[in-house]
Amino acid sequence: MGISRIRTVLYTMLAVLCLLTPFALAQEQDQSWPPPLEGAVNGTVTFTSDLFLQIPPAVQQKRADEGAALFHMDATPPIVDLVFHGDLPNRALNGTGWSSWGDIALASDGRVYVGVGDHGDDAGGKAHAYLYQWDPVTKVLKQVVDLNTVVPRTQGESAWSKLHARIEEGADGNIYFSGTLNDGNMADQPQFKWSEAIPGGQLCLYNPQTGEASLVASLPDRRCTATAMIDRQRNIWWCNLETGPNGLWAFDLTTKQPLYQTPDGAVIFNRNFAMDREGYVYFNGEGGIWKCDAQAQTMTPMQSNLGEGASGMRASTDEDDNGWIYGHTMGTNQIFRFAPAQDKVELLGPNFMKGEYTTVCVLSPDQKYVYYLPGAHGQAADYGTPVIQYDIAQRQQKVLAFMAPALEQLYHYVPGGTYGVKLSADGGTLYVNFNGHAADATRPAEMRPTGFGLTAFCAIHIPDSER
Repeated sequence: MGISRIRTVLYTMLAVLCLLTPFALAQEQDQSWPPPLEGAVNGTVTFTSDLFLQIPPAVQQKRADEGAALFHMDATPPIVDLVFHGDLPNRALNGTGWSSWGDIALASDGRVYVGVGDHGDDAGGKAHAYLYQWDPVTKVLKQVVDLNTVVPRTQGESAWSKLHARIEEGADGNIYFSGTLNDGNMADQPQFKWSEAIPGGQLCLYNPQTGEASLVASLPDRRCTATAMIDRQRNIWWCNLETGPNGLWAFDLTTKQPLYQTPDGAVIFNRNFAMDREGYVYFNGEGGIWKCDAQAQTMTPMQSNLGEGASGMRASTDEDDNGWIYGHTMGTNQIFRFAPAQDKVELLGPNFMKGEYTTVCVLSPDQKYVYYLPGAHGQAADYGTPVIQYDIAQRQQKVLAFMAPALEQLYHYVPGGTYGVKLSADGGTLYVNFNGHAADATRPAEMRPTGFGLTAFCAIHIPDSER
């Protein structure tokens, strides 16, 4: 065979390979996800393990460092229900992939609502985001809402790729949620296509009685939200408006009308705000904490602050009977407590070791403990994905379990951290919506071990002796 003939054959083979490669990648992308969970019944495995109580070497090495927070270990391993979010259209091999970014809801009937999205092509309208319901009786996690079908997309509108704002049960028993983009601050950019039907971010609800989802209201045009909260007593939905300078927006769920909007730029750090029992909202404004009153339509600065180096509140609990709101700072990663009536802040020390990024925390029903999982943004597995019970009276940290060693060794799953945690009404079960990735045994070659790509839901049953 002559050189020219060989060259022709090679070029032909290369051309065929180039044509087949996108098809092969598409086929690879469309393979079913998540991977099967060995031993699962209706998708869920229930187990316990002494691995939960083994302190990882990285933690053993650093726990004696100067300035590291002290902790002690639980004496009894918890029983855990583990399930992957199912019925996903593909493996979302786009760098970030399937991920969960917002706080979850505990409904009054004991069911839990969580969200995931694929961090996909939001501007092109090809992203996905879903709402799931966990039933603690049947131990089934089922997909109940496709966010991008609540309002039909018929004009090429952009698509929601995340459920970042907190999911909440309203006073009417419905579940309220709002989808967003990969970066909600980009909603006013020209690549995003909006319409009269979908002018930007929207507040929606899921009716557990009918199984139907519907639109409640549209946010101001070309704006989205990653931070929200319901005042159930006054039936007001609060959110932070992203895009450009941020501000708060209060929507009356009774009248279905906007109630109050702060000036743009009022919110300096937009990932958390707190609420006291009177319905006043406390947010991260210029110079520290500010107070917002929707009824009076006012906002005023507080005198207290969260200390040098803190960007603001990153996580906060409900107000307890003694008038304290507990939380975690952004930047310095300290536990704090804030008494709104006294305009007083106390810093309680690093939240784990020397301080780790923590995005959500929850107060126990008996108000004895604050629960949280440090290392939200994929880093938690580096130190075993600890589950922390903070004793308020003793100001002591207890690790209930290091989740990563057991989940990786037994079920090939690496839990990378969480943005969503709730505690059952009896204080006995901690619900966690995990980001994570498949361990090497089952991880697709294209899925990097970044802490994302495979999401999971866990019900962690706390032993009676440990609460």
